[in-house]
Amino acid sequence: MTRPAFRFGPPLLLALTLAASAQTPPGSGSNNPSTGRASAPAAHSVRGKIFMPSGGLPDQRIRVVLELNTGGIAGETFSDSVGNFEFRSVPSNSYRVTVPTDNHVYETAQEVVEVYGNFSRTFMVQVYLKAKGGDVRVQPKGKMLSVAEMQEVPKAAKKSYEQGVKQARGGKPGEAIPHFEEALKLFPDYLLALNKLGEQHLALKQPEEARKAFERAVAVNPKFPLARINLGMIMCERKSFPEAIEQLEEANRMDESYPMAHLYLGIALMGVEPTDFDRAEREMMRARELGGAGLAYVRMYLFNLNIRRNTLNKAAEQLEAYLKEAPEAPNAPAVRETLGKVKKAMAQQPK
Repeated sequence: MTRPAFRFGPPLLLALTLAASAQTPPGSGSNNPSTGRASAPAAHSVRGKIFMPSGGLPDQRIRVVLELNTGGIAGETFSDSVGNFEFRSVPSNSYRVTVPTDNHVYETAQEVVEVYGNFSRTFMVQVYLKAKGGDVRVQPKGKMLSVAEMQEVPKAAKKSYEQGVKQARGGKPGEAIPHFEEALKLFPDYLLALNKLGEQHLALKQPEEARKAFERAVAVNPKFPLARINLGMIMCERKSFPEAIEQLEEANRMDESYPMAHLYLGIALMGVEPTDFDRAEREMMRARELGGAGLAYVRMYLFNLNIRRNTLNKAAEQLEAYLKEAPEAPNAPAVRETLGKVKKAMAQQPK
């Protein structure tokens, strides 16, 4: 097959450059560990299911409201006919998922969901309705708790952790680290504190210290996916792609709801030989599906993938999709220019 009549430069570098220059809202203080540059706040999803007082599934659509714990409505939707619902592009914050009473069958029900993280993920919640005028509520079956959430943490350690989280949310990693270290002195196996400690070291561009924190978390509990995802991202940055694949595949086996795990797995799969383009593409598409509009820049990686396998028509499709999803992004003019070059090369290819 004829090669393109132009050069894009190192493929991975091009994708990273375009992705890193995607639109960043004012006030964003987090860093992207793959680029070291400021990145947009993570846009999460809240996905859940409603169960009727009998424990069965509803047979009609039900209104669901996403409320900020501090007050105000962040979103509103209706479930499907079997109780599934989803809110997309949800910023980090503390929320209540509320199902208002229908004034006949069930009372108003609420579930708190803490939506936080440096990279986008899907948070799962189950809402069990209580019968109108009844005293008994069906107990949750198989509540979706992570190994970190199931830890019994001493109150003093939790207080230090929460102080660290407050500093981290304020974009002050240097001030957050001592609080997480204090929490770990009080409870050395504190998984959430270990992960947050690593994230703050990444924000300060201290990947070796971050790696040690994540590896400690995995040693405490190998079934903690967040630490494995962070390790995989560090390994990608170091171009240790086989090690990255091992960590990210294991994380996805435990919890496949993290978009960045799929994205970085796709990147790692493109870094090994022989390259499995089809599988890398599937992982990146899954990242885009889970991440919603907040991960429009995944299109840049998919563009890069198609340039490498010389499928220019698909490369052009990814750029067009990106411009449709992020038309005001700062890198939009550069993307349009690149799209023009791709189309020119396509026109020059032998029929």
